[in-house]
Amino acid sequence: MGFKERFPLPIPIILIIAQVGLTAAIVGIEIRSIYIDLVHGTIWAGFWCGIIFVKTFLAMSCFVCCGRGRCCATYCLILNCISGILACVLIYFDQFLMNNLCKCYLGPQICCTITGIGSFNSQLGQTAVNCTQQSIQGVYINQCPVYPSQKYQLLQAQLGCSVGILITCIVYILTYIFATLGICFGH
Repeated sequence: MGFKERFPLPIPIILIIAQVGLTAAIVGIEIRSIYIDLVHGTIWAGFWCGIIFVKTFLAMSCFVCCGRGRCCATYCLILNCISGILACVLIYFDQFLMNNLCKCYLGPQICCTITGIGSFNSQLGQTAVNCTQQSIQGVYINQCPVYPSQKYQLLQAQLGCSVGILITCIVYILTYIFATLGICFGH
């Protein structure tokens, strides 16, 4: 019995569906989070992890559609390992930012000037004046938004989706190992 026969088709199909939904949720949550506050409580990890998550589920889709060969399965294994590591990184940053909602990594001038997407239109001029005065005086006040609970809920949701991605990666890795070792799934 070859690798193709030992590797069950329904498992990757279920994992693809789960990864598509979880990746869309992670990127969507990141977009909403940035809309609320562009610089506080974010490092845009949902975007840069999402790129690899998308590549992973696309590769798995090709694997399912194009014959389930061992080479394709191994490539998907590598991508799932990378995605699993990135899911752990995303879990770490979500947990860190849940405890530091006012953290800003972009420097005091930018952090002072920019808050949410709305600040570009409504209050950017006045905020820039206030931040310039703070800059001249050499004192920056980290202006944490008054709505950190919205960011907290989004970070919790993104944390849950990251755990879901990690679980799908682990399931794929285990399935690959079982198929490689010749453990049959009902055959």
